Amino acid sequence: QIDHDFGRMLYALEDSGQAENTIVIFTSDHGEMLGDHGIYWKGPYFYDCAMRVPLIIRWPARYRAGLRTDAMVEMVDLAPTLLEAAGVPVPEGIQGRSMTPLLRGETAVHRDSVYMECYDSSVPYEVPPMISGVRTRTHKLSYFHSQKTGELYDLERDPGEFVNLWRDG
Repeated sequence: QIDHDFGRMLYALEDSGQAENTIVIFTSDHGEMLGDHGIYWKGPYFYDCAMRVPLIIRWPARYRAGLRTDAMVEMVDLAPTLLEAAGVPVPEGIQGRSMTPLLRGETAVHRDSVYMECYDSSVPYEVPPMISGVRTRTHKLSYFHSQKTGELYDLERDPGEFVNLWRDG
């Protein structure tokens, strides 16, 4: 249904002549576990199945059509991207980085790492109250603050994130 209704929206923009100068963004706030790692609920987990979400940005007048990238971006990058697109100066100190060069196809790299954080999740089961993490192309580190423990994965050797290297070093 999402595909159908999203398509209807794009066709309406085309039919009204507004498609060329309208930015359309499709994303999600999180992925789903769907049984990965034995977990069925979404929650404060930094496994790729929950963290890697769709992000589709379309602006025919300015962004390269058909571009696909595996560049690492963060949702905080949307604000400076949209401010730049609107011709509004990006305030000093804003956390995100404009994705405009990436969306125009001028670069294939946006960030060398992304930061993740979950605080006081409202899931219906016991979880650590604060988790933070960093992901690079090759590794992922998650830290459970109250438990003083974490998870470390070598994503090149273990892309499924099954071998926790936290205590191996």
